[in-house]
Amino acid sequence: MIVKMNKITLLGIEEQREQLINSLMEFGAVEISNVSNQDYAMIASHPEVREDLSHIDNKLLDVQASLDVLGRFCPEKKPLFSSKRTVDIAEVKQIIDDNENIFSDVYKLKEYERELIELKAEENRVYNLYRSFLPWKGLIIPIDFSGTKRTGFTAGTIPAAFGLALIESELPDKAPLSQIFRVNSDKDQHYIYIIYHREAEQETMSYMKSRGFNRTTFNSISGTVDDNLKQIEINLKQINKKREEIIDRIKDMRSSRAAIEVLYDVLSMEKNRIEAAEKVLKTNKAFLIKGWLPQKLSDSAKKYLESNYTVSVEIEDPQEDEAFPVLLENKGLAEAGEPVLRMYSLPDSREIDPNVVMTPFFVMFFGLMLSDGGYGIILSVLSAIILWRFKLQDNTRKFMKLMFFCGLSTMFWGLMFGGWFGISALVPYAVWFDMVSNPELMLSWSLLFGVIHMYVGLALKAANLIRRGKYIDALFDAGFWYVFFTGAVLTLLPYAPAVNQETAAQLSNVGKYVLAAGAVLLILTQGRGKKGIIKKFFGGLSSLYDVIGFLSDILSYSRLLALGLATSIIAGIVNQMSVMFDMPVVLKVIVAAAILLIGHVINFGINVLGAYVHSCRLQYLEFFGKFFTGGGEAFSPLKANTKYIQLKYDAGI
Repeated sequence: MIVKMNKITLLGIEEQREQLINSLMEFGAVEISNVSNQDYAMIASHPEVREDLSHIDNKLLDVQASLDVLGRFCPEKKPLFSSKRTVDIAEVKQIIDDNENIFSDVYKLKEYERELIELKAEENRVYNLYRSFLPWKGLIIPIDFSGTKRTGFTAGTIPAAFGLALIESELPDKAPLSQIFRVNSDKDQHYIYIIYHREAEQETMSYMKSRGFNRTTFNSISGTVDDNLKQIEINLKQINKKREEIIDRIKDMRSSRAAIEVLYDVLSMEKNRIEAAEKVLKTNKAFLIKGWLPQKLSDSAKKYLESNYTVSVEIEDPQEDEAFPVLLENKGLAEAGEPVLRMYSLPDSREIDPNVVMTPFFVMFFGLMLSDGGYGIILSVLSAIILWRFKLQDNTRKFMKLMFFCGLSTMFWGLMFGGWFGISALVPYAVWFDMVSNPELMLSWSLLFGVIHMYVGLALKAANLIRRGKYIDALFDAGFWYVFFTGAVLTLLPYAPAVNQETAAQLSNVGKYVLAAGAVLLILTQGRGKKGIIKKFFGGLSSLYDVIGFLSDILSYSRLLALGLATSIIAGIVNQMSVMFDMPVVLKVIVAAAILLIGHVINFGINVLGAYVHSCRLQYLEFFGKFFTGGGEAFSPLKANTKYIQLKYDAGI
C-alpha cells in the first residue's frame, strides 16, 4: 500500500538549525522540500552553500579516486551478494576526529597513482623509441655520425614498392660517387644508409628522393643502435621495478580501506545535509523548514522536536488533490512485486498501489511460462538459500523473495502439467493435462487467463475512480466497457480452440446482444466530454475501436503457451540427446551427465530470463494500460544514504 503522508512545517531559531537538521538526518523519515522565498524575499533567503558543496565534491572525488586505486591493485574479495558492513556511530565519530590522518592516506594513494601514470607515459615513450630503433639493429655505425670531411652518411627508408635491386643497379649512373647499404627490410619499407662524396650529395639525395627516400633522424641520440637498445631494455626494467615498488606500497595500505570507506560515507552524509540546508529559508534569527513525513511518525516526531529544540512544529494532512511523495509499504507476496513495479513507475500518490493485485498474476504467469516443476525446485531452493545465507539490501531481498514465489508457482504448474526436467515418463502423472500434447487447450486457457487479468485491470480503474468520488465515471468508463468486452468475447467464443462448439454457439448468440448493448452504452457516454451532440456521438462511436486493442491484448497472452512449450520441448530434447550416443557404458554415463547438466542449465537460464521478461511485459502493457496512472515521486527523506557502511545509531525519535 501507499503510506499516508503528512506535511510538516518547522519554525525555529537560527542557532539551532544545523543541529536540528542533523537530528532529522538521524531520524531518516522527513523529506525536506524546497521553500520558495518569493513571499519572503525582503526578510529571508536560502543559505549560500555553493562553496561548501564544491569543497565537499572535491573531497569526495579524491576519496573515491583513492578507493579506486586500492580496488585496482589490491581488490577486496566479496561474496556474490555482499551487504554494507554495520559501523557504530562511535567509530564514525572517531574517523571524523582522525580525518586528517585518513586524508593523508588518501593523498598518498593519489600521489602513487600519479607516479604510476607518469611511469606509464615514460614507459610508452621509451618503448616507442625501442620500436623505432629495432629495424636498425645491426647498424654498427653510430647513429649520430654524419660523415667525414669528404664523405657524408645518411640513414633512411625507401618504400618496399621500389625494388632495392633496381636502385642499386641505377645508382652508379645516377649518383656515381655514392654507395647504398641495406640494414633491414619488412613488408612496408627497406631500412638503408647511404655513403656518398660531399661533392655528389645533391645529385645523390635528388635521385634517392625520386625513389621515395625518407631521411631518418634520432633526435640528439648518440652511440650505436645496439648500445641504445641495450640501454632501453635496462630503462624498461627500471621502470617496471619502480612500478612494482609503488604497487607494493599501495598494497601495504590496504588496511586503510575501511577507514577511507567510512570517510567517503561521512562526506556523502555531509553533502546530503548541506543540500538539505539549501532548501531551508532563514533570517538572521529564525529558519523555516517544510517537508513530508509518514503520518504514523508525525506525533512522535513533533513530540521529540518540540521537547529538544526551541521550535514550532505544525503537522497537517495534504489537501484532497495534493500530490505527496510515494512510499510503498507491503508485506509478503505484495512486497516481493515492488521491484517489478519500480522498473515501470511508482504509482500516483492518490491511486491504489497495484502490487497486491499485480504480484499474484506475475507469479502465476511466470510459473506458467517456465512450467517445469524441476526448474521450479531449483529456483526456489537457490532463492531460499540466498535469502537465508546473505544479508541482502532491500531491493535485492525483495527480488530474491519474488524469485522464491515464482519457483513455487513453477512447481505448482509443473505438477499440473507433468513437467519435471522434461522427463517423459512423468508426464502421464499430470494432475491436469499435458501441455505439449494439448496445445490448443492450453491456448484457450492462456487467453482466458488474459481476459481475467485485463478485467481485473478494469476493476482497479473503477476502484481508483470511486476512490476519488467519481462514481458516474466508474460506471461509464469501466462498467460499460465490461459489458462491451464481455459481448465481444462471447461473440468470438466459437473461434477459440478446444471449446465445446454447441455451448459456444449458444453463448455466442447471447454475446451478440450483450455486445450491441455495450456498444450503445459506450456511444451514449464516451463522448460526454465533448461539446455538441454530433461531437458527443462521434466521440462515443470512435471509442468502439478500442475493441481491436482489447482483442490484440488478449492474443498477447498466447506467449504463456509459447514459452511453456519451449521449456518443456527443449528439456525433452536435452534428455533425448543425452542417451543417443552408442559408446561404452562408463563413457556413455559421463557424456550423458555432461549433456544433461549443460543442457538443463542453459535451458533453465534462458527460460527463467524469458519468463521474467514476458511476465513483466504482460503487466506493463496489457495490465497497467487499463488503469495505471503512475508518475509518482519517490519519498526521499533526509537520511544517511551511504555506499559502504550501515550506520548503527538511535535517533531518539
